[in-house]
Amino acid sequence: MKTAIMYGAGNIGRGFIGKVFADSGYEVCFLDIMQDIIDDMNARGEYHVRIVSNAGEEDTVVKPVRAVNSLTEQAIDEIVNCDIMATAVGVNVLPKIAPVIARGAAARMARNGRPLDIILCENQLGADELMRGWINENLTDEQRAWADQNLGLVEASIGRMVPPLTPEMRARDRLLICVEPYSELPVDRDAFRGEIPDLKGLIPYSPFEFYIKRKLFLHNGGHALCAYLGYEKGYEYIWQAIADPEICDAAKASMMASARALVKKFGEGVRENVESNVTDLLFRFQNRALKDTVARVGADPVRKLRRNDRIVGAALFAIEQGVDPAPIVKGIAAALKFDRAEDATAPELQQALKAQGIEYVLTRYMGLAPDEPLYGMIREAVR
Repeated sequence: MKTAIMYGAGNIGRGFIGKVFADSGYEVCFLDIMQDIIDDMNARGEYHVRIVSNAGEEDTVVKPVRAVNSLTEQAIDEIVNCDIMATAVGVNVLPKIAPVIARGAAARMARNGRPLDIILCENQLGADELMRGWINENLTDEQRAWADQNLGLVEASIGRMVPPLTPEMRARDRLLICVEPYSELPVDRDAFRGEIPDLKGLIPYSPFEFYIKRKLFLHNGGHALCAYLGYEKGYEYIWQAIADPEICDAAKASMMASARALVKKFGEGVRENVESNVTDLLFRFQNRALKDTVARVGADPVRKLRRNDRIVGAALFAIEQGVDPAPIVKGIAAALKFDRAEDATAPELQQALKAQGIEYVLTRYMGLAPDEPLYGMIREAVR
């Protein structure tokens, strides 16, 4: 049986990619440092994924699986011998696992020389370039030359939403993961060094910039707008916000503005793709079983209002493509009213607005210059 390595046994690792590997006929070896998770997985050889929606729940079993501590020599052996690999550890952890992957790649070069493709499930722009840089820091010139030709670092767009588990559910089964039904896995077709694997739900695509922008501007942007408009109206959950006709219309208008910009950029061939994605997302946001809160989705407005992020970035992209960003600007104005005291960055943003004004926030937090059209549009919307 073919072997797949899943580096990271968290929500996406177990709930999405590990399941994709198992469903596609691979034995799945998880690399992690959480010894209790490792021990449970090895004792059972399987775990459960619960697919939840407004229609009900469906429990599925993921097997065969096993786990190895990523800090051991066995982890290097697994990397040498596997057929495919993926990471889902979080962007901040990637530099910490790069030395392990580098050691595995160097050993693979020495022992069998087979190409290795690693699907990076991190939702980070340029994750492939960042990861290659961190890996190369731990390789010799000869190993680096081999890795450039044989180590594929494949960006993925992760859209599957994972609801939180209650403490009681975790106590009953710490390997259990709940997920929504959506399970598409778009990846960068051009980044593979070996044959593209036959994985369920895999969508190899080029140019992959399309899927990166689709995820950020349609999914993340639409989700955030629902949260900020929902917060204004006092809703607790995203499903409550999207059930409000005014918010639903505003979210759809914002997402369709980004969709039109995507069509302008990538051509008429993507129109059906983006329009169906908008419809699908508006439906998925209604999923009560996800228990997704307005507070979580709207959290950290300082990050979400950056120039290259989901809302301001979407508005700039729309302007660049000749599309009116007014529906997106409505979401930006709502984000500036997100004053949740318990949030990590909302109080800082509110203090800046109060003490130094909207012009300072536009420049300091959004990176906008006064001569940019979006600067004036947001200023007028706020006023």
